[in-house]
Amino acid sequence: MPTLDIKPLLVTETDRIEWKESAREDKILQAVCALANDLGDTRRPGYLLVGVDKNGRIKGIAATGTGIDEEQRTLSDRLRSIKILPTPTFDLDALEVEGKLLFAITVHPAPVLPVAVDSVVWVRSGTTTVRARDADLQRLRDRQSAQNRTFDSRVVASATLDDLNIAELQREYDAEKEIDDEQDSFPPLENWLMQRQLVERINGTWRPNHTAILTYGRSPQTFLPGAYVDFIRYTGTDVDAEIASRKTATGTLSDQLDVLWAQLEANNSSTPGPSAGLQAPFVNDYPPQALKELARNLVQHRAYEGTNAPSRVEWYDDRVEFSNPGAPFGRASEGSFGEHSDYRNPTITATLAALGYVEAAGRGIRRVRLALKRAGYPDLDVTTNGFTRITLRRKP
Repeated sequence: MPTLDIKPLLVTETDRIEWKESAREDKILQAVCALANDLGDTRRPGYLLVGVDKNGRIKGIAATGTGIDEEQRTLSDRLRSIKILPTPTFDLDALEVEGKLLFAITVHPAPVLPVAVDSVVWVRSGTTTVRARDADLQRLRDRQSAQNRTFDSRVVASATLDDLNIAELQREYDAEKEIDDEQDSFPPLENWLMQRQLVERINGTWRPNHTAILTYGRSPQTFLPGAYVDFIRYTGTDVDAEIASRKTATGTLSDQLDVLWAQLEANNSSTPGPSAGLQAPFVNDYPPQALKELARNLVQHRAYEGTNAPSRVEWYDDRVEFSNPGAPFGRASEGSFGEHSDYRNPTITATLAALGYVEAAGRGIRRVRLALKRAGYPDLDVTTNGFTRITLRRKP
C-alpha cells in the first residue's frame, strides 16, 4: 500500500478533509460518519487528521511506546463500534510529522447509506460537520437504490405514523430536546424521527420503515407475521419428547427480549456447586449472560425479509438450541462463527443499542465462547443451512 501523502491534507479543511486535535473527542465518530456519507457524491476518500487543531497547527497525540499502539487500537475499536452504523470502511495510520505523532483516518464513501452515529446522520457542509437536514437525508437515500437498501431501512408502504407508539416516541423526543444545546432549532417530531432513520415522507405522507414497525410498532406482527420468537421447553433430549411449556414472544423486539429473557431465567435451574467451607454456592445450568447474549442475537441478526418463519428457542434436558431464519451475513460468514461481525440489520441494531438492549460491539459470540471455555462448558455447536442454529450444551 502506498504511503499516505500528508502534506496536501494539512493545507486547509474541505468537505473531504477535517482536523481534530484529540483522539478522544466524541465528535470523531461524527466526522467519520460525515466523510463516509460523502454528501457531495465525490466518490473519493475523505481524510480525518487527529492531532491537528482547527488552525492547522500540529499538536500531536500524547502517546509513546506501547501507548501509541493502545491509542490506535482504542480509536479503531471506537470506529467499529455499534455507535456508528453501517460500519464505515476506513484505514487508520499512525504518522510522524515534525517530530509529533498524528493519526490519519482515510474514510471511504459508504456503499450503504446513510451512515449514522447513535441513529443520527451527519454530513459535511463546506468545512463543517453538521447534523443532516431532511433534504440531505433525501439526497443520500436517492443515491441508494431500493434493492441496495437494507430491509430494515425500507419503508412499509401500507403503514403510517398511527401504526407506531407515538406516546413512547414523544417521551424520547422530549427528553432528547431537553438536553440539546440548541433547543430553538431542534427539529419537529416527524423530522426527528426521520433523522433517527425511522420514517420517510412519501408523497406527502410520513411512512415508518421496518425498523420503526419492529421497535415502536403497535402491532409489528400485522406487517411481519413471522417476526416473533417461539420458546419451547421439552421434558427429554429430542423433539419427540413431551412439551413441558411453551411461550410465544410477540410485540416489539424489546417486548420479545423481555419475555424471552424471563423464560430463559425461569428455566435455568440452579444446583449446589462445590462446597466452599460451610457454604455450598448454587450454580446455574448455563451461564445466564451466555443465554442472554444468544437471545439478543436472535432478534438482532435474523432475516426478516422473505420468510414467515419465527426465531425459535428449544430447551432440552441436555442442551438449548437457538435457531434463526438466515445464514450469517456478510463478513460474519467468514472464518469461525463469531470471529467477524457484520450487520444484516444495521438500523435495527442502532435502535436496539439506543434502547439499551444491545451492549457489545460485534464481540457477543466471542464473549460467549470465552465464558463457556472458562467455566468448563463445551464450545458452541453452529450449523447453517439457510437457518442458523446455535446449540449450547450442559457441562459433561
